[in-house]
Amino acid sequence: MKAFTSSKTASYCLSVVVILCLWKVGAHVMSAPLILPPPEDVFHALAAICGTAVFWQHVAATVVRCFFSFLISVLLGTALGVLCGSSPFFNNLLALPIAIIRATPVVSFILVALFWFTSSHVPLFVSVLMTLPIMISSVAGGFLKRDRKLADMAQIYQLTKLQKFRWITAPSVVPFFFSGSAAAFGLTWKVVVAGEVLCIPAFGAGSLLQKAQVHLNTAEVLAITFVVVMLSFAFEKLFSLVAEKMQKRRA
Repeated sequence: MKAFTSSKTASYCLSVVVILCLWKVGAHVMSAPLILPPPEDVFHALAAICGTAVFWQHVAATVVRCFFSFLISVLLGTALGVLCGSSPFFNNLLALPIAIIRATPVVSFILVALFWFTSSHVPLFVSVLMTLPIMISSVAGGFLKRDRKLADMAQIYQLTKLQKFRWITAPSVVPFFFSGSAAAFGLTWKVVVAGEVLCIPAFGAGSLLQKAQVHLNTAEVLAITFVVVMLSFAFEKLFSLVAEKMQKRRA
């Protein structure tokens, strides 16, 4: 196990080195910092913005929007998923809206939502809208994967609806719930930041990206993107660990 972990870490480190080398060579060949700045310029920009309190206020606003929209999506998506999984009527009723949401580009929802909400609330609304179908489909899918033999046995032994849900339905739905939550959590970051870039709220990492792009500061755009990606990666890993421990404890 230790050897596997060491090999995995070495592979990651080698991948980083290769990417930095290719980046450096590409920047040197192009000789156009506006298009592709060299790594050292991006690292200098990263050090500069990370040393300011305003930058972290913008990042904190994005993090709050991400977690709040994710919480709404999980609660609402789980409730609707239970309805769709337990009732063919609700499943058919929501099938078309879910298909429309999945097929519509995120940008379209953002531009329309600008007429309905303030710039600080648009990323929140669009994030919930885009991640909701994932949660609904995941939770509803858990109902379809129930063991029919166990359901028949519960019918024979005349278990109550609560007992059926606790001992048969819940164990089947929980893995799908965590899988859908992980997918929704990853998408949340992308949608929120995209919404901030287009809406430019007072505080938000996306607002900083837009301002840096307007000022043709490509190095700062990449530096801000790096911070957002690292935060997304860290929170996703943390979420996966928590979900894994919860599933093991339940098992």
